[in-house]
Formats: sequence, structure tokens, C-alpha cells
Amino acid sequence: MKDTRLMEAVQRFEHAFALHGNGRHAEAFALYETILATDPRHAPALHFSGLLLHEAGKYDDAIVRIERALEIDDQPADVWSNLALVYMAAGHADDAMGALEAALEREPTLGVAWLNLASLKLQNDDAVGAEAAARRALACGEKRDENPRAWFNLALALSAQGRAVEALTALDRVDAGGAVADDDAAVPGLRAQLLIALDRRDDARAVLDHALARIDHPALRIERARLSDARHDEAAALADHRAVLISTPNEQTALSDLVFLKKRVADWKGLGELQTRFRDGVLEIARTGQASALTPFSFLSDPSTRAEQRIAGEAWSRRWVAAEPRSKRLSEGGLRIGYLSSDLHEHATGVLTVGLFEQHDRAGFEVFGYSTGPDDGTALRRRIVAGFDRFVDARGWEAGRIADAIRADGIDILVDLKGHTERAPTAVMALRPAPIQVSYLGYPATMGAHFIDYLMGDAIVTPFAHQGDYSETLVQLPGSYQINDDRRVVGETPDRKALGLPDDGFVYCCFNNVYKIGPDVFDAWMRILRDVPRSVLWLLTRADDGFTRNNLKREAMVRGIDPSRVVFADTRPHADYLALYRHADLFLDTWPYNAHTTASDALWVGCPVLTTIGDTFAGRVASSLLSAVGMLELIASGQGRYVATAIETGSDRAKSRALRERLQASVRSSSLFDTTLTTRAIEAAYRAMADQYKHGKREPISIS
Repeated sequence: MKDTRLMEAVQRFEHAFALHGNGRHAEAFALYETILATDPRHAPALHFSGLLLHEAGKYDDAIVRIERALEIDDQPADVWSNLALVYMAAGHADDAMGALEAALEREPTLGVAWLNLASLKLQNDDAVGAEAAARRALACGEKRDENPRAWFNLALALSAQGRAVEALTALDRVDAGGAVADDDAAVPGLRAQLLIALDRRDDARAVLDHALARIDHPALRIERARLSDARHDEAAALADHRAVLISTPNEQTALSDLVFLKKRVADWKGLGELQTRFRDGVLEIARTGQASALTPFSFLSDPSTRAEQRIAGEAWSRRWVAAEPRSKRLSEGGLRIGYLSSDLHEHATGVLTVGLFEQHDRAGFEVFGYSTGPDDGTALRRRIVAGFDRFVDARGWEAGRIADAIRADGIDILVDLKGHTERAPTAVMALRPAPIQVSYLGYPATMGAHFIDYLMGDAIVTPFAHQGDYSETLVQLPGSYQINDDRRVVGETPDRKALGLPDDGFVYCCFNNVYKIGPDVFDAWMRILRDVPRSVLWLLTRADDGFTRNNLKREAMVRGIDPSRVVFADTRPHADYLALYRHADLFLDTWPYNAHTTASDALWVGCPVLTTIGDTFAGRVASSLLSAVGMLELIASGQGRYVATAIETGSDRAKSRALRERLQASVRSSSLFDTTLTTRAIEAAYRAMADQYKHGKREPISIS
């Protein structure tokens, strides 16, 4: 009788397992439940029912069952490997690593465990470890060279290390039938990315076109849209992003990209509705607490509050599994300061910070630079490199390697100069390679990341009353937070006629990026032009960006202004760009995202800047700069006053000249352009952070 019951139990499990294998999951789960009702210690039923719960997204319940199966029998390596998969899905990276180690300890040739280990290491930005694990997976099993998932993970690991040619070779070994993922997008998507990295953009476009002819996948369309954008085919990029949102309305990446692209090219039709969808998505994130693909940087130039910007930053930061802070004795004597950025070249950040690196007091500080961006061969790049005690060109390095270098250098305070902007090395910061980590200059908002300890601002951009909207502890520098280089060179002034400017008309300029120019800002500018005859609005774009220029001219015509009164300057080398400000009578600022580097550029050359103070960090920067140079009358109390001041200034040439003369007389001696003074304030802030660290506390810091 006992043998009969045992045989029935075996048959019942085999039937359940067969149903499971045939995709009849509901029936299989019900039968597993029947088995467990009779025998709660049936380890295989616990294991496989746990896998079904995992597939249904019920990770906590799945973990309970599979852990219970291992309590009964802890020997099956495949059960440990599957438990690791569930841990990974639930975001428990450390537990997953432990489960995979247990699996491989029991069966060192278990290829699936090596494969899962490679995936986990990729998630943790350990590309070197992922490569080793993928190669071990390929060495396991009878069909060692026919493991498409292992070859795919190897390609991913090589790609993350900047080894694009080797990654393409590995990708060639992947089964073209798409056996590596749940869809056919993964392989052509990665192949296109690798070809782009090798500057083979035509080949990448061909790969994406061919793949999209077979499968209309959102990820491939997004990738093709980004490639079109990089090739300056904005119309094609817009079309692909729109197509994604039609087929997949909740696709956050496409929504983010489309909103920002439309702002960049001044395509404002339907923009407000998209911005509302973006904002609603952020509020939904607040409700659910999920990670997000809604880029927080794009949100800064949308109507948004500080609290909403924090929600967006926190959701974006959840994509990184932050390492635990490591306790470390700070350096004896001088502090070791590391600056991390992809913008240490001819870029706004490089322009502002080069003097900081040069001016640091070497008696109290040792200064390290970690560059993840290009070497553009400019004189500014050479100055930046020379300004550090040690400079690491980490282009193409994966995050773990950079973090290891920072630890090996014994950095006490690591300063992120990028924040949530394009090509940001945020993954390095998430690995917490330094005991104190700081956000400065590159991102005018909270990052919402637990791995950033302090944010450096000032009393205007980050008043302590706003602390609740920042995940970082606020640090206030005296005057303006913005470091400036007092060695900026201004080029030769070009001929006014050659620039397309009128001989005697009043020139309003705004050399901000076009994404900061929203329809409400443009409305205000057109009212100003309407009331100041013969005045022009001077904007800056690429010389070949006819798409954006035509959009802006059309918007002027819609508002009743002759499009010829909107004049465009071409982008150019920095010194030549600065010289343009000699022909500008008044810089008109934007909102909700102000002029930042462009405002200090204008002030350096003696061009007055008119702004209106906002509620967010990004909308208060120009007010900070104007306060530091003593031009408080150019901070308008609201948009009405802003328009009135612009009209008054443009209508009274004597007033305009007096304003410019007063600025030119004092600006170079102001605190804003005293590089040494601001450097000493920053150093005082670093010492205060170090002192708090030594005493085990963290609280707001004010430097006087």
C-alpha cells in the first residue's frame, strides 16, 4: 500500500512537471499545491512551484518556497542557481551572489550558474568579473561553443570594457534566432551600439532598419531614433519616438527622449501634453516607489517643483545598487580630493573648473582627476590635465575599474561634476569608492542618491529652508556657488555686419541651449521685440541646424514678429564665442532653467544679464551670479517685471550704456571671478565635511 502511494506521488509530480514544461502553468501550480498539501516537505514541488511564483512576479513568495526546499535538501546545485535568479529579480544582489557561490561549490561545471553569475556581475557593473564568468559558462557542457546566452553575456561584458571589436566577434557567435532573450531585439540592439562605438553609423543604421523590418520593437525604435538624432536627422528621430509612444504609451524612455528632443529643436506642438504625461509619470513613481526611465535632467527644464525633482532623481538613482559606505581613516595631513567627470575638456564644466584645479592649496590638498570623456586636444584640456597632481584618463573603463583606481589612490572626498546628465559616470559613485562623496556644479538639483553625501550650493540656489527637497546634506559657499576661471580668454570681435546684426538696432541675446527656451519664454521675448522697434533677438545654434532655426523663425512669425528679427550665431571655439557678447546689449535669461555658464560668460565680457528668480536650483543660478557681481536690479521679481525691464532698457540707450559701463567697471574684481577666493571657500567646505566624518555626523554646512 505504501509503495502504491509513493508511486502515485511520483506520478503526480511527473504530471505536474510535464504541465510546467508545456507552459500550462496554472494547472502545474495547482498540482504542486496538491502535492504540498499532502507532503509539505516535498522539496522538488517547493522548488518548481517557487519558480512559477517567480515567473508570476511574486518574488518574496518564491524565495520562501525555494529556501524551504533547500532547508530540506541543500545539495542540488540547480536549486541554488534558481534561487539566485529569484534573488536577482527581487533586487537582493548580495544574496544572489551567495546562492551562486553555493551552487558552484556543489557543481563547479554548472554552466547555468556561471551564466547567471555573469548576468549578476553585469548588473553590478563588474564587467571584468562578468567576462570571466561568461567564459567559464562557455567552457561547461557538451555544446561548449553553442551557448548563445553565454556568448551574448560575453559580448555585453566586453562592450562594457570598451572592447567593441572583440564584443562584435562574440556577438557573431550568438544564435541569430534570438535565443538570448524573450524577444528579437537584444542582439541587433547590442550590435548597433557596438557599431556606433566604432563610428560605423551607417552600418548601425542598416542593422536597425533590417531588425525593425522583422519586428517593430520599442527598444530598437528608440535606438534608431537616438542614432538619427546623433546624425542630425531630427525629423526621423521625432517620428520614431512618436511611433513608440503610439504602440507603447507607457514607454518612459521614449517619452523622456521625445520631450527633451522637442525642446532641443523648438518643436512645441503637443509639447505641453507630453510634459504633463511626464509629470504624471513622476507622481505615479512617488506612489509606487519604483525605478524610473524618466530622465530627471529633462525634468529640470519642465515646469516642476523641487519635491518633484527629488522624486525623479530618487527613482532614476534606483537603477544602481548602491554599495555600503566603507569606513576609512582620512589621510593624515592634507586631504586627497578626487574630481570625476566626462567633461574635463572644452565643455562648460571644464571652462569653469580649470582654475579650481590649478588654484588648490597643495599644502593642504592633493588633487586627482578621473576623466571618462574624450581628449579633444584643446589647450583647455592640456590646462586641465596639468592642473591635477594625478590625472587618470579612464575613457572606456568600466565602473568597477575606475572605483578600484579611486580606492587605490586613497581618495578622501570624491566630487561628482556630472550628476544625472548625459554620459555621467554615476555607476562609479554608486560603488562608493570614497568615504565622502559630493555633488557639485554639474547638476543643479538633488540627485536623490543615497551614495551622494553633500551638495554644494549657496544661500540663493540652495537655501537651508529647501533642505527637505534634497537627499544630500546642503553646503553653502559664500557669494555664488559657481567657480569661475579668471583666465578666460576673449577672442577678436567679429564684424557686426558679418554676424547678421543691424548697424544700430538694440541686440537682445540668449546663448543658452535651445531646450531651455520654452514657448512661454518665447512669448515674452516676442512682446519685448514688438515694443522695441529695430531690436533683434540673437540666438546660438549649430550652423547646420536648419531644423531648429526654421522652427524658431516660424514661432516668431506666428506671434506677429518678422522672422528676420530672430538672428542666429553659429557655435564656435570658446574664445570666439565669448567675443560675441561685445555686440550684445542685454542677455535675456530663460526659465524655469536659467543661464548658468552662459550667464557668467556674458558677465565676464561685460554684457548685462536680465533674469527672474525661480523656485528650483536650476531657476535661481542667474540670480546667484548677479548678486555676486552686485547687479541686483537685473533680478526681476516676476515675468511681468522681466518684460518691462527688458523693454525699458532696450528703449533707453543711455540707460543701457550706463548699465553696461557699471558692470564692466566692477565685474572683474567681483567675488564671482575671484578664482582663488572661491577655491579657498571650497577647500573650507571640504575640511568641514572631513571634520564631520571624523566625528560621525553629517549636518548642513555654511562657509563664510
